[in-house]
Formats: sequence, structure tokens, C-alpha cells
Amino acid sequence: MVKQPARQGERKRSSISYGYFVLTASFFIMVLTYGSQGSFGVFFKPMLNEFGWTRAATAGPFALYMIISGLLSIVSGKLSDRFGPRKVVSAGALILGAGYILTSQISGLWQLYLFYGVLIAAGSSAMYVPPVTLIARWFSRRRGLMSGIGIAGIGFGIGVIPAIASQLIVSFNWRISLLVLGAFNLLAILLLARLLRIPSENEAADGESLQTPELSKGLTFREAIKTREYWMIFTTWVFYGFFFQIGVVHSVPYATDLGMTPLAASTVLTTIGIVGTFGRISLGFIGDRIGNRRTIFFSYALIGAAYLGLVLSSSITMLYVFAVIFGALSGIGILLIPLLAEYYGFKELGIISGSIVFANSFGGAISPPLAGGIFDVTGSYRLAFIICAILGASASLIIWRLRK
Repeated sequence: MVKQPARQGERKRSSISYGYFVLTASFFIMVLTYGSQGSFGVFFKPMLNEFGWTRAATAGPFALYMIISGLLSIVSGKLSDRFGPRKVVSAGALILGAGYILTSQISGLWQLYLFYGVLIAAGSSAMYVPPVTLIARWFSRRRGLMSGIGIAGIGFGIGVIPAIASQLIVSFNWRISLLVLGAFNLLAILLLARLLRIPSENEAADGESLQTPELSKGLTFREAIKTREYWMIFTTWVFYGFFFQIGVVHSVPYATDLGMTPLAASTVLTTIGIVGTFGRISLGFIGDRIGNRRTIFFSYALIGAAYLGLVLSSSITMLYVFAVIFGALSGIGILLIPLLAEYYGFKELGIISGSIVFANSFGGAISPPLAGGIFDVTGSYRLAFIICAILGASASLIIWRLRK
């Protein structure tokens, strides 16, 4: 018996359905990966207390993590273009989980550099570019919104995972907490990766049919880096990584410096994360309406103003005001791949996106140890916050000068 081809409406409904499976899987991969990364702040002082390291030395492995994960994001983007996101994310899950499990057993600073700064970084490098570029392939008409929903997992993870990790530290110790994180990341992400599938030829997405030729159009990586816009975006993402990681890594230590208990201080990260969940979705929606460039411009400017607020006031109230503004707007990273798709198309979107993610990681690698060193010397984060305010304003001006 000859099998009849599916009617157009049936095919569209089926493919739209599977696109949302991809979106859901990507969301929870972000929850686990970046929620665990955001938990570094809650392990900060327990490690300081046990080993007696300085803040700058303890933040050093996080800096190495950012450099390694950024560099390997370029590789993961290229591998995803070639082999598909499912294989890349699955391999990353094995490395990521093993890294956390080994970090729970450290006895010296060099081990923290190796297991956290290298292994965990290598695993996490596979968890952003492959899923997000896949979302961009599945959805076209509402690409910004759908990217926002997927990457909102970062904010949700930062809001939930550090609080869980902090409670595990209180109930057990920081080593048990890391062990649980590692085992859960490994198993859960391996399962989620099974859902990551590239749309087949002419498969409908987001109510529109994406033709295979559209997915192969655009500039190559070599062509992209010769454009003025590429380096402008690259520079602002360095600045973005700088002030984002200071907000995530040092907000909990700063809160305890203001007199909060470690458990209460973790609620600052929870606020950033929960607000960031809705902020990322909102930014994607706004980006679809007024344009990605304008949305990024306003977000950079307001984040710079929020850091200026921390410079002018050292109250706990101001810290929470900062957490709300920072959480709502710091998710502008969700607009990166839609923005790059506008300028450079899909031909080598993975490696182009990975290179800009490296820019973000480079900025994020510099800032936590620098902020820790500033505190070690001056006894305050004030100068670090001033630098972040300046970079926020500078990034907004650069992004505004992008050609439409």
C-alpha cells in the first residue's frame, strides 16, 4: 500500500510541535548549565574559609573558566555546524558533570584551576551556541521572542540553582553540594540533548516554512570579520561580559560585606535570576518589535546607570534595586544570535556566534579577579562598580552607531 504524503497543514502542525520540544530542551539545558555557573558566588566564601585564599586568587579559576569556555565556544559552534547540536551537547554534558564531581574533591588551588577552570569550562562551552542557533533555525517570524524564552533558562537557573546549592552547603557542606550539581548536570543534560534535532528540508517553523536555501545563505566567518559591524558587536560583548560577571560573581560577597548572612545574601542572586527569566523573554519580544539594536542600546545604558547607583549608595535597598534592574536587562545576550542572523545570515552562524560569545567570555574572565583584586587592595568594590558604569555607557554608544 502506497503511503500518502502528509497534507501541508498536518506537516506544519507536526514540525511546529517539535520546534517547541527543542525550545523546552534548550531552556532546561540553560537552567542547569548557567544556574550552576552562577552558583560560583555561593561557594566563594566557604572555599575562602577552608583554604585561606585571597578573593583575587579564588576568583582566578573563574577567570580561566571564562577564557576556556569562550575559546571553545568557537569550536563548539563550528562542530555544531558540522555534526549537529545533539552530539556536541551530549559530549559537553559528560565533561561538565565530571568537572563538577572532581571539583568537589579538591585539596589545593591548582586543582580548582584544572577541574573548574578547564574541565567545567570545556563542558559548558557546548551549552549555549549549539542550542541557541538551533532555536534560530526552528523559528523565524518570532525568532527574538523564542530565543528569549530559550535563553530565559539562564535567568531561571541563576534564580534557583544557587539557592539550592546554598541550602545544600548549609545542610551538608560545599563539597556535597558540588557533587550533587555534577551528577545532576551530567544525567539531565544527556537526556535533554536527545531532543535537539535540526529541522529537515522545508520543515515549517513558527508558522512559516523555512526553505533549506535560506538556512545556507549568508557570510562566511572570514567575510564577517572583515566588516565594521562585527568588531563593534565584538567590543560591546567584551564590555557586557565584564559587567555581567561582576554582578553575578561578586554580588553575594558584596551583600555579606553589607552585613547579610550568606543564606540571605544568596537571595540577591535569586532576585537577579528570577527577574532575569522574565526579562529575557520580554527583551526578545521587545527586540522583535523595535529592533534588536535599539533594545540592546537602551539595556546597556540602564545597566550602566544601575551600577552608578551602587557607587552612590551602599544600602541593602539599593543592592536589591540594582538586582532588579540588572536582572531584567542583563539578559540582552539573548539578542546576540538574532542580531547576527540579521547581519550575517545562517551559512556559518555557529562559528560567528561562537566568536562573539568568546568576546563575552574574555570580558567575564577579566572582571571577577580584577574586582577581587580591587577589594583586596582597597577594601571596597566601589572602583569596580565605577568601571562597570563607564563600560555600560560606552557599550550603549557603540551599539547605537551600528548601521541598520
